[in-house]
Amino acid sequence: PCRTGQLYHEPAEYAALIAKAHRLGLQTATHAQSPTAVEMVVSAIEAAQGERPDLDARHRIEQCGLPTPEQIRRMAAAGIHPVNQPQHYYNWGEGVKAAVGTPGGRFNPLGEFISAGVPGTISSDAPVAEPRPLEAIQAAATRITRSGHRLGPDSLLITARQALGAHTINAARTLGREDDLGSLSAGKRADFAVLGADPLAVDAGEIAGIEVLETWVDGIPQFTADRPMRRNLEAQHA
Repeated sequence: PCRTGQLYHEPAEYAALIAKAHRLGLQTATHAQSPTAVEMVVSAIEAAQGERPDLDARHRIEQCGLPTPEQIRRMAAAGIHPVNQPQHYYNWGEGVKAAVGTPGGRFNPLGEFISAGVPGTISSDAPVAEPRPLEAIQAAATRITRSGHRLGPDSLLITARQALGAHTINAARTLGREDDLGSLSAGKRADFAVLGADPLAVDAGEIAGIEVLETWVDGIPQFTADRPMRRNLEAQHA
């Protein structure tokens, strides 16, 4: 029955919390859906940045589902990192439109973020959506829902390459972990998956169906297609 959601903090209390964290050099992450909630976060971060400028603070807005174009421009200027979950519109895109009307088609506007110079970051929001990176990447590149409907205009789409980056190196940067996660390079943790096809070469609508042949965490094999979920104990204890 509540179409407007609920606030965990009054705006003044929330702004004070953000200002305090920012003064201490702490990154904040706030769950916000709807233009009203997003406005609370953006305004608080802008005020904190005005008091102590730090465009590398990487304050986050988790979900950030329905920001306005004007809020997106301000997020770019304030260095805010939204974290979207494409599987949300894959699973429930029609429900969002039914709940809020036409604006629901812009749910998780990744294409608008990237066009405005805002870092695109993708997560699963597990256990709300299952942690299936290839499904999330496909959803970001197609905006096709589980029911087969296209959600929103072309301006909201991103490429498969952008979606892959959003789920890897951009996500690492958003967490402040780009020095050890997010890409394969010397000195980083060797976390990677071996796939049965190139997600940048297949049709975007086929990405979720690519077979995962192996997964490795910190250089140790954790899964192979012929030995599901069996750890390599010799490697771990070597």
